[in-house]
Order: sequence, then structure tokens, then C-alpha cells
Amino acid sequence: MNYVHSPVLVEEVLTYLVGENDKLFLDCTIGEGGHSEAVLNRYKDIVVYGVDRDPEILSSARSRLSVFGERLKLVNSNFSLLKNDFLDQRGGDFDSALIDLGVSVYHYKKSGRGFSLFEDEALDMRLSNEGATASDAVNGLSEKELADIFFKFGEEKFSRIIARKIVEERSKAEITNSKKLAEIIAGAIPKKFHNKRIHPATKVFQAIRIYVNNEFENIETGIPVVFSLLKKGGKLGVITFHSLEDRIVKNVFREMSKSCVCPPKFPVCVCGKVQTAKIVGKALTPSEEEVTNNPPSRSARIRIVEKLI
Repeated sequence: MNYVHSPVLVEEVLTYLVGENDKLFLDCTIGEGGHSEAVLNRYKDIVVYGVDRDPEILSSARSRLSVFGERLKLVNSNFSLLKNDFLDQRGGDFDSALIDLGVSVYHYKKSGRGFSLFEDEALDMRLSNEGATASDAVNGLSEKELADIFFKFGEEKFSRIIARKIVEERSKAEITNSKKLAEIIAGAIPKKFHNKRIHPATKVFQAIRIYVNNEFENIETGIPVVFSLLKKGGKLGVITFHSLEDRIVKNVFREMSKSCVCPPKFPVCVCGKVQTAKIVGKALTPSEEEVTNNPPSRSARIRIVEKLI
């Protein structure tokens, strides 16, 4: 079966983030190219720079969007690392930029890297081909370290029980398979607490993926990096899918939009901070029609910030 990722909040991106007069758009997580394709189709004079840390999915985007020719430039990189080496590749400051923090259907259905709870795949979970794998973490970290990861990144209330079970099972044989790990996790949680709507291992898999890919650190360091590439009046939009990452984005945007960070007790400002950003409205969520047509979009939201100087 040929799976194609359906991008979320496309109309919101086209209406509230990208403008009619925009010339340069930065898609920081281009994936299979859904958002970029929509932008290129809607705005005929725009040039898109598409970035992704995964060379395989970047190749997929290149094939899908080849019809746009020189209007598409692709860069294999993590958006949090877009610094001076990237500045030489573009023609000016960006009018708009998008960071979509969702994981593509490609990774769950076609990558073979163990993202899925239901597939019999090697336990990898990297969004690129660099760094330690999920198997390294599951088999190498201490029981306490695993429990902390499951709770911090997955808000899993049975984190300690699950970590204990994993350590017990790996002492018998190394855990290298995603389906096997899912079974171990499900077996550790009492059946009366199994959620009928989602697999009992869902939160732990999310936590491991976030840990392996340094996702939260990338958000905190990457947003200022991408923001610095915008021109004055340019807009940055960030799409999130769960409360943990949305909270980080909200806090980073709030700090960027402050004009003073002095303690409340100070009678006058002495910090010298200058407001560099303005939050554009409230977070936008999918329409009822989109949720009906694309159920995974139900938890998505986009926050937008505008560069002032």
C-alpha cells in the first residue's frame, strides 16, 4: 500500500502565515512536502527552501515536488542547526517559515525504524541516521533513567512499573524489536488500566522517540535560530500535536515577545531587553471538516509569531 502523509492546518498556513507578497518561504520540516506543495501551488512567485534531517524522506519530497523546478531548494539538516552555512544558500531573509513538529506517516508506515507499535521492525526510532537508537536507550539506560524518560516525555503514570519490567526482560535477552517492546509495556500495565482508544504502549513509544531525537531541545534552540532567518515583519508558525511540545512553543514565544524581563519588584526597567516578536492571535486548530477528513489532525494546533525588528 502506498501511504502519503496528509499535512494538517494547510488552509491556516496559507491564510495566516504565508502572505500574497511573500517571496521566500522556509519549510523547516518538509517531510513528504505537503505544506510546501500547497504553498507553491497557491503562490506562483514564491521560492521554497525545504529542510529535513532525514535524507530518505527528503528524497521523497524531491520526487514529489520536482515539477516546481528551481522554485524548490532542499537542505538536509536539522532546523535547529540552520546557521551561517545556510545563509549563503539563500537569496535573502525569509518572509515566512513553518516548523511542523508532527511525525510523518512515512516514518510509521515506510521507514522500517520501529516507530509503529504494531510492526515487527528493528528498534531504531531515529528521525535521521545519526546518533544512538531506541534500542541503545532501552537496553543501555538504568531503570531510573528509563522511568524518568517515560514520565517526563510521555507523562506515563506507570513509568516505574514499565521500566522495571523492561530491565527484567532485557536481562533475559536484548530488546531489539518494536513489536516485542510494545508487548512488554502492555504486559507491565494492569489490564484494568488499558485505554480502549489507544495502545497501552503509546505514551512510552512517544517518550522514547522524543528522547532519541532530542525533540524538546530542538524546539527550544531551533525556534530562535529559525526566527533569526526572518526579515522584519516575517512570520514563524509552529505546529504541535501534544500539550508537552505546545507548552514549550508557547513559553518560547512568550519570552520572545517580552520587552522587559526584570523582576516585578523593580520600579524601572534595567534589563535593556528589546521586544523582537509579537504573538499573532491565539493558537489555531483544525476545522470540523478537516478533523472528519483527517482524524490525526484533531490534536494539532499552530501558533504564529511576527518579527518586529
